[in-house]
Amino acid sequence: MNRSLSALFLVTMFAIAPLSGCFGEAETAPVTPMLSVDENAPTAAVRGQYMTLNVSSNVDWTVSRSPGLFFMDEHGVLRDDVNFTLPASAKGVTMLVLDTERDNVELTVTAGEETWNVTLPLEDSSELMLVDGRRAYQTIDMLTSSYNNRWCASASIHEGGAAYEAAAEAMAEEMRGFGFDFVEVTRYEDDPDQLNVVGYNWGRTNPDEYIVIGGHFDIAYAFTPPSGGTNEGANDDTSGSTVSLEMAQALARMEFDHTVVAALWACEEEGLLGSLAYVAHLPSNVSVKAYMNFDMVSLNYPITPLTEPIIDPLTGDLFAPTKYDWDISIAGANQTNMERMMGWVGETIEDDLAYTPTEGNPINWQIAESCASDHCSFFSAGYPTFNFFSPGGDISFWQEWHSPSDTLEFMTAKAGGQAGMESGFNSLVWSSLDLFIRVDNAENFYGNWYSEAEA
Repeated sequence: MNRSLSALFLVTMFAIAPLSGCFGEAETAPVTPMLSVDENAPTAAVRGQYMTLNVSSNVDWTVSRSPGLFFMDEHGVLRDDVNFTLPASAKGVTMLVLDTERDNVELTVTAGEETWNVTLPLEDSSELMLVDGRRAYQTIDMLTSSYNNRWCASASIHEGGAAYEAAAEAMAEEMRGFGFDFVEVTRYEDDPDQLNVVGYNWGRTNPDEYIVIGGHFDIAYAFTPPSGGTNEGANDDTSGSTVSLEMAQALARMEFDHTVVAALWACEEEGLLGSLAYVAHLPSNVSVKAYMNFDMVSLNYPITPLTEPIIDPLTGDLFAPTKYDWDISIAGANQTNMERMMGWVGETIEDDLAYTPTEGNPINWQIAESCASDHCSFFSAGYPTFNFFSPGGDISFWQEWHSPSDTLEFMTAKAGGQAGMESGFNSLVWSSLDLFIRVDNAENFYGNWYSEAEA
């Protein structure tokens, strides 16, 4: 190669080197993080509603929260992360503000060394919230006005279950109106009396893992011990059906990783027959991640027991209230996972919702099994369960259990009026929703069925 060609070759090589990468990559200039929060950012947070914070950053950014909030991801699924990182392309974050008794919630946004934070005072919602005790009271009023005598068809001494079946079909239509993907009144060939009302909202990533909520829809038929049966069953268990329906109207419209199942069970009063049939007929590929049961839940925190006796409107007997206790019992998992469940309840009640129970209306949670209601059908099959039970103290429980006294009028009087019962329903639905979100987010959380299958 002559000198001229060599020179030309060298010049050409140096010219194309930056393009070819043969002599090393060009250094990328460091990005200086920038963070901007919309100047019209919220100045207060409204309880029970969604809130969006508009954020702009040229790098990935993280928002950190205090208790009382859940983040929403890009799929519309609520997340219980305390620190939630989003890509630079994300222009904001939406959160659910819980109906907490906290005075404020706190947010901090960081992008590199850039930081923005705010403390937002909490305001009551002028509109109905995502779940709301006020709407729940309207539901129990509707059920006890229009759908009484819900006696199960498998009972031997009543009118054959016609009133129950009519009510079940009506609630199935109600659930379809909520927006569930599928709603059925179960009619098992081998157990035709178990007319459970069940709505499904299919899970985004784990459709074969169900999170189930429910309360029994039947009431104690005539001559049922110990007190002769009931027509309304306002507390046992129209109250639990009410809570299930109030949860259902929200869960049907939300997105979750796991399938939502909302149920009204048949024939609990005759031995948990409806829920047992449902568990027995689960598809072979399906498991239950958790079940939440509501039975006799009319008188909950923050209802304060009355200081003066009230009169049973039917019998004229005096009722002297003592305390309105609220119990959450946990079962169906190994010790490690039951301790996780206990921790979730504590975080929900004490941190997120900041409830302050008193001696008059305590809130207790414990690891305990009982077969007094439909949760037994699930934990007996190895599925984790939360059982919500608030009998209104021993005096109230024995006075209205399977009794003609179990009316909405009497339960409302015991709550000190409609607003009192609304507040009790409200605490139930918000604590249940909080726990539902935590279960949906939980990884490596299984009931006893899983360890048995792996053994």
